[in-house]
Amino acid sequence: MKPFLIIAASFVLLISGCRKNKPVNPVDQLPPETQTGTNTFGCLVNGQVFKPGGASLSGGSLQCNYQLLPNNGYYFVLIGRYRNNNNGSGSSVGLYTDSLNLIEGAKFNLKTRINGNPSASYSFYTSAISLQSYETDGNLYKGELWIKKLDTVNQIVSGTFWFDAVNTNGQKTKIREGRFDMRYTR
Repeated sequence: MKPFLIIAASFVLLISGCRKNKPVNPVDQLPPETQTGTNTFGCLVNGQVFKPGGASLSGGSLQCNYQLLPNNGYYFVLIGRYRNNNNGSGSSVGLYTDSLNLIEGAKFNLKTRINGNPSASYSFYTSAISLQSYETDGNLYKGELWIKKLDTVNQIVSGTFWFDAVNTNGQKTKIREGRFDMRYTR
């Protein structure tokens, strides 16, 4: 009977060792959606995980400002930057509003980057002189910025976003599952 148990146990171990690992869902690698000012930012760029960081960057890997303009509108900028440690290449994802007030719970349609519009961009570079920039245009290449929390006392802004963008050569990029929870400066 003992040889049978040893063979049966060996067979079970052999079968369990042959299972393939489940593929990792890229969304699971993004920071969780929070609303406490944790200074997190992430999204999928053409299905690949994008999170700020990497090699040292002047100005840091995250920037978030919400400032009153002289015309009583606000300028909002949120940029996440990543720089590759190995070859110096990098990329950034940015969200912008100009002359608009952010409103908690509001969804903003992303358009062309001009006064009065919310907009978004994705950029990457392979060297100091090789930059590709993709922008929303509000027509074919648009998206959405959802402000889920705006705490003007503690200077916290949190939300989600997605967008489609195009560069001057007509190449497209898709940004999905974006989320952020930032403390902003005025």
